[in-house]
Amino acid sequence: MRKIHAFSGAAVAAVFLLTASAASAQAAPAASCQADPNFRLQDFSVGTWDVYNKDKRTAEAKLEWALNGCTIVETWTPTDPASKGHGMGHFTYSKILKSWHYFWVSDTGSTTYFKGELIKPGEMRYVTTARTASGGERLRHWTLFAQPDGGVRELSLATEDGGKTWVTEYDLYWRKKK
Repeated sequence: MRKIHAFSGAAVAAVFLLTASAASAQAAPAASCQADPNFRLQDFSVGTWDVYNKDKRTAEAKLEWALNGCTIVETWTPTDPASKGHGMGHFTYSKILKSWHYFWVSDTGSTTYFKGELIKPGEMRYVTTARTASGGERLRHWTLFAQPDGGVRELSLATEDGGKTWVTEYDLYWRKKK
C-alpha cells in the first residue's frame, strides 16, 4: 500500500511539474494573444448567431473572446429547449504547435477534439478522426466559411474510405443576430 501511495505522490508531483512547465512555456503577457495576428484568423466567427438548416432555424451559436483574447468560447443552444445537443466549445491557436485547436463537449457527454488550419482568409478547417463500430476510421472535415453577406457557413463532411467518398453530415448557415 505504501508503494502505491509513494508512486501516486511521485506521479502527481511529476504531472504537476510537467503541467507547470507547459504553462510557463505558453505563458505570455495577456495582450500578446490580442496582438498576435494568428489569434485573429477566426474573428469572422465571433458574435451571436441564429443557425439555420436550409430555411429552418435550429440553434443559436454565441462565440465570444475570453481569457484576454486567447480563446473563443462557443455556446451552442438548440431552438428546442427539450432537445439534446446543447454544448460548449473552445477555439484557440497554439503558439507552440503553430496551429488552431477546438475542443467540444455536449450535454450528452460527447466530446470531440479537432486540429484546425486556415485554408484561406475566412475559411477555417478543423479535422478529427474517430474509430467506427466496425474498427475502421472516420475522418471529418469541419469547416467555417465567412460569407460575403457577413454570415458564416458551417459544413461538416466525413469519409470512412480514406477520402475516396465524402458524405455531408450537415451544412448550416449562421445569420448574425441583431
